[in-house]
Amino acid sequence: SACPPLPCIDANVAEMTDEEVEAWTERAVKDVNVWDTLAGVIERTRRFEVSSKTHVNPEENLNNEMNTMSLEEGENTSNSHFQTYPNLNQLTVNEYNPGEGIGSHVDTVTAFGDGLLAITLNGGIVMEFRKTTVDDDAAADKNITRKLVYLPPRSLAVLSGDARYKYEHMIVSRMTDTVDGKILPRKLRVSLTLRTALTKPVLDETAERFSLAQSKVVQSPLPKYESKVFPPRWGQKSDADLMNANGDVDNNGSSSSDRSALFTPATESKHVHAVYDAIATQWHHTRGKRGVLWPGATQFLETLSPGSIVADVGCGDGKYFAEILKHSYFIGFDMSEELLKTAATRDKADDNTQKCVDGPQYQNLSKAKRTLSAHPAVAVADCIHVPLIRGSCDAAICIAVMHHLSTEKRRIRCLSELKRIVKVGGRINVQAWALEQTHDSKRKFHGTDVLVPFNAQPKYLQTPRKENGNNDQNISSVESKGKGVAQMMAEQYNGAEFDSKKNLVVFQRYCHMYRKGELESLCNQVPGLEVLESSYEKGNHVVSLKVCGVGGS
Repeated sequence: SACPPLPCIDANVAEMTDEEVEAWTERAVKDVNVWDTLAGVIERTRRFEVSSKTHVNPEENLNNEMNTMSLEEGENTSNSHFQTYPNLNQLTVNEYNPGEGIGSHVDTVTAFGDGLLAITLNGGIVMEFRKTTVDDDAAADKNITRKLVYLPPRSLAVLSGDARYKYEHMIVSRMTDTVDGKILPRKLRVSLTLRTALTKPVLDETAERFSLAQSKVVQSPLPKYESKVFPPRWGQKSDADLMNANGDVDNNGSSSSDRSALFTPATESKHVHAVYDAIATQWHHTRGKRGVLWPGATQFLETLSPGSIVADVGCGDGKYFAEILKHSYFIGFDMSEELLKTAATRDKADDNTQKCVDGPQYQNLSKAKRTLSAHPAVAVADCIHVPLIRGSCDAAICIAVMHHLSTEKRRIRCLSELKRIVKVGGRINVQAWALEQTHDSKRKFHGTDVLVPFNAQPKYLQTPRKENGNNDQNISSVESKGKGVAQMMAEQYNGAEFDSKKNLVVFQRYCHMYRKGELESLCNQVPGLEVLESSYEKGNHVVSLKVCGVGGS
């Protein structure tokens, strides 16, 4: 499939009880994990029992009056039963600003099965349903049945039976709706529409139009196309495809196949993602605010054409944003939401002043560029799945990111993604830690895959969220007796250590140290990438690349 997969809870979700799905979704909400929250909402919707008439066969429903939406007056529900829609496999997300609507239509009968489920978020709306009938005695006379249904925020509307097949539905473009005599101003509305996409029908050769009733074979739902991997990417394989092609995926998301690059290893989750979320405030305070940039990266940015669109993949706290904004524009991505928050909530001065926004690198920016830096275009995203279409950027930088990738397949995948999002002829700058350090360096590495300590001051740390979503700052007197803040913090973080001599919390960051020529070798394995230049800079290996063809993924 070309479109991104739906989020899913787990491959074994069918074995989970309704209560377990509910609890799983609640944890995702408390953790502000949007991808997992959406996965939980979808699964709960599939299991939601909808009161429906006994006739639920799509072909029979073509000849029965609308029931699920209860648009008919005085409907008899004595023979109703509960129905679920377990095969929902497509999600459409629409955003409606006040004044916007949709034209009258019926969703294509042969494309989707019975049961369209729409979740309304933020702002309510009045949806209009119309059914046109023609009097047999006077073909020119048309009778229009018109029904108005208010969909309040956080509601689920189910279109089934004739509501699905015979009635057209629409949203009139206007700024207000009238509900029970009250005028309600419209707000921004986000709708999540879940459908069951069907296989292509085999039609009777004599059929004049597509319809379920005229199909020679019964249509069946398309297989679910889902993944736990976030963020999703166009053309990404579903988890089921990965398992079918390459064997089972283990509990850590690892696979023996080439596609194992799609899954984040436990090493990176624990010793990269979790660490940077924990140390984000101190990292920004000691790095971003000082404005310390690698000369090779700034020189690369200075050579770009004015007005270029630059993807900063692994942007962290956005310390290169000001440098990019001197001549170009940026889109930033990082897996650490906490680091991105420091980029998006700078200690900025009044926009009407010429004072520095946050660090010396912002001092010479114009007012317009300072506004852009204070409201950066950033998103939580993995360098393995950059949520941009092919060739959408003029250039890309990836600074101090690739040494946190723990397998060669993931390193190649990262380079492939950088190549994919940059247009043909565009350039890429990549920097990563070198095994070969200078004689005056404080760091000496005795292997290529190491854990590098980061000493965190307790004042910058917050009590981490627990698996149940709680973020309770209170520690019992029994637990805290005789312990300092640093020791208690170290015990709260999984994998952190307490340095009693320095009274610090020590986190271990996974890093892969690149040997001379290793980065170039990886780049040569990506079709369509050309190495223009390679260099060594202050303990880092640097490659400057050019996209010379589409090739690859």
